[in-house]
Amino acid sequence: MLTIWWAWRWRNNMILDSSCWSVNYVVRCIYLDALNLHLALSSDFQLTPTLFPLDSSTVHLNVDGCWFSDQSRLGFGGLIRDVSGHWLAGFSGNSSHGDPSLAELLAILEGLKIAWHLGFKTVQCMIDSMDIVQSLLHRDQAYLHSHASYLFDIFSLVDKPWTVNFLWIDRDSNCSADALAKLGALSSPVFEYWTSPPPSVLKWLLLDVVS
Repeated sequence: MLTIWWAWRWRNNMILDSSCWSVNYVVRCIYLDALNLHLALSSDFQLTPTLFPLDSSTVHLNVDGCWFSDQSRLGFGGLIRDVSGHWLAGFSGNSSHGDPSLAELLAILEGLKIAWHLGFKTVQCMIDSMDIVQSLLHRDQAYLHSHASYLFDIFSLVDKPWTVNFLWIDRDSNCSADALAKLGALSSPVFEYWTSPPPSVLKWLLLDVVS
């Protein structure tokens, strides 16, 4: 029924609206409505944390940071998933001082710490800030960065006996990490570790999968 409903709305959009919806947009809307319906009908709905071996090979670490200048408060967060997209771990946190760059670096640093302690051997770290990715890829210029000490802490982790790759990702494909960063900024605990997705992040997980 949801698919028929959105197909009808999509048809009307193409006829009556000059800004035509894309296929991806319609598919995302169907996924979100299906999720909301499922949550509404299942009051006891919970996600069971995924069990994984300590020698798992490649995992994806999505990270993000946010900065609320009016509150002088930053948030950071991230999640670790296997190559099939299954949730393995997540985190969120905040600080009362900093800037957007520091928020991104804290997300990377904390995410790598968790990935290392969980025993993963290969990590693809997904970051939606090209400036930060460039800073990580040009070690010889790290000392010039305003947060050089955090870069050096990250490099110390990267140099451990494992493989870490830093990759740029489009913001539209990093919604879950963004949601965790904002959750961290608005929460009282300075840091939280998530064995399963917090409710406010569930719908963004679907958006990341579809995009």
